[in-house]
Amino acid sequence: MDEEKRSLLKTLSLVSSMGISVALAIFIGVVIGRQLDKWLGTHPWFFFIFLAFGIAAGFRNIFVIASREIKREDDGKDNRG
Repeated sequence: MDEEKRSLLKTLSLVSSMGISVALAIFIGVVIGRQLDKWLGTHPWFFFIFLAFGIAAGFRNIFVIASREIKREDDGKDNRG
């Protein structure tokens, strides 16, 4: 049972780190885009451009985190059996 709880907590932390990573990337993109629009008077162009960059960066972060976890699990399986 202890191993089951540990596995559940590990999965929960992985999923929450993915969610935080996506939200933070999108937030940073939106803030940068809005600030550039404010300074340059180009509303809403930079907002949408950096929103798209933020979304792309968020999905890239999911891919990196998932790839790292898959590699870690594969290495663990190789060592065990």
